[in-house]
Amino acid sequence: MSLTEHENRVREAFGSGERTVFTAAEPVRGSVLAALLLEAPGGSRGLWISGATVTGTLGLGFAEVTHAIRLEDCDFEQPPELSWSNLRFVSFTGSRLPGLHASAAVVGGDLSLRGCAVDGEIKLYGAKIAGSLRMAGIRVSNTAGPAVMADHSTVGGDFSGNDGEFDGPVHLYHARCAGGVEFDDARITAPGRIALAADSVLVDSAFFARRCHVEGEVRLRHARISDALVFSGSTLRNPGAVAVRLDRATIDGGLFLGHGLSAHGEVRAVSARIGRTLSLTDAGFEAPGAVALRLDAAVVDGLLDGGEGLCVRGELRMEDATVHGPIRLRGADLHNPDGVALNAIGVRAGSTFLCCDGFSADGTVRLDNVVVGSKLCFDGAAIDTPGRVALSCWRAQVTELTLRWERAPDGRVDLRHARVGVLRDDPDTWPEQIHLDGLTYEILEPQTGAARRVGWLARDPDTHHRQPYEQLAAVLRGQGRGDQARLVLLARQRRDTSAGSGFARLWGLLQDATVGYGYRPQRAAALFAALLGVGTVVFGLHPPAAAEPPKAPPFNALVYTLDLLLPIVDFGQQNAFVPRGGYQWISYVFIVAGLVLATTIAAGLSRSLRRT
Repeated sequence: MSLTEHENRVREAFGSGERTVFTAAEPVRGSVLAALLLEAPGGSRGLWISGATVTGTLGLGFAEVTHAIRLEDCDFEQPPELSWSNLRFVSFTGSRLPGLHASAAVVGGDLSLRGCAVDGEIKLYGAKIAGSLRMAGIRVSNTAGPAVMADHSTVGGDFSGNDGEFDGPVHLYHARCAGGVEFDDARITAPGRIALAADSVLVDSAFFARRCHVEGEVRLRHARISDALVFSGSTLRNPGAVAVRLDRATIDGGLFLGHGLSAHGEVRAVSARIGRTLSLTDAGFEAPGAVALRLDAAVVDGLLDGGEGLCVRGELRMEDATVHGPIRLRGADLHNPDGVALNAIGVRAGSTFLCCDGFSADGTVRLDNVVVGSKLCFDGAAIDTPGRVALSCWRAQVTELTLRWERAPDGRVDLRHARVGVLRDDPDTWPEQIHLDGLTYEILEPQTGAARRVGWLARDPDTHHRQPYEQLAAVLRGQGRGDQARLVLLARQRRDTSAGSGFARLWGLLQDATVGYGYRPQRAAALFAALLGVGTVVFGLHPPAAAEPPKAPPFNALVYTLDLLLPIVDFGQQNAFVPRGGYQWISYVFIVAGLVLATTIAAGLSRSLRRT
């Protein structure tokens, strides 16, 4: 094969491995370069060309090349063909290529595409690269298909795409990287498609995509990352669909979605396992009217940090998630006015769950069935859901619950059947309606007077429930405030009476006036003493006539009055003497008053004893 002057220069430099520099993009045939690589003796140092135009095809498919290949800053007319080849070291740094075919290729060292401009697909399906795959600063455009197809590939070092531009999807499905994966400051553009397809990828180090811009979906389902997965400061856009999908991924070193991250579309990590930390600090998630961040059934081995600057437009959903450390949503801003802002039903938090210090939610906060090992805090928080439930803690189990709001929630608060150790609130920020049936607590702070706490209980719209009053009374008795407990139970009875009708209401009012439903026995004693005194004076001044004078005992006004007032006890005075005229009607009044007083005392005392 006859060689051109430029090709002879390449052949002469091949043995020593010296670089051949072309300054005017002189043409060199790809077939000549392939023949040189395949036919040269093993002692040659390798092929190193800079600035040439490679015409035709560099065809090394199924070949074994023992020499290093360095074709840098070159222009290729056709995609290099390296499929199923066995190579030592390959560098196309700074070159311009219409594509690269290297599926199933085996490279004993690095494969470098740094700074390349590729107008076509980079095919690395099933490739095995013992060193690193270097794509920093690359520009790839393939709108008709994948920009990079590296499914089932294996990289022994790092996969570096820092500062790269990929106009088309990047495929890493089932790839294995023994080092780290880096897409810092990169741009991947595939609107409406899967921009980064990395399902089941295995990364033995960290996966960095900091300050990355992605148009399309980032998909890492079932991925296994031994260190951190970091999207800090990135912009991830797939509006109306899923922006990031991490379902059932395992990320041992933590998931970092904060520090300026902006996601348009749903970010989801359903059933993911996250070690150490899930960071959402200073991040923005936007999916108006839909789920913006979905963490259902996720397990976080350490801290979930939502911290200052977290802004969610849409629903933050984490149903049945488990966080072994604290959950911190201090200062978070959640906005989903027509639905649920925070859905944490069934969450298990091993430490604190902090929705405080500037936390705001324009939408319902649902914490039904949560279990919090330490404190659930809403101090300094604000929730606005006019006409709907603002906070639901139905059947929650919390060691300490604090509800000292920045302002009273605009909406109902549901604490039904919650189990709380210490309940702290602020009377100045009580909501207009609060459901309390079944709520139990051991300590209630602040220790306000019973009258004010009765006002708290009266905010429960389910007025037929008795348990909230009995629970408060039990806590007050435990604090040694029995008198306050009785006032609470008295308020409960008055509420029941007001809800009755007809005779039941009249009978209740009578019990209230006489004995305070059994909770004010001193009132009954005072009434009885007053009636006894009046009767003694009246009948002492106007003694009734004896029914049978020869048999009548001496008249005693005090004992006679007692006989009238006590329906069961008989001192022999009532039957022995018969009042006449108006005094007969007075005696009837005393008899009826005694019956009523005795009946109400018995009913009230039996009620009091039964409840205490």
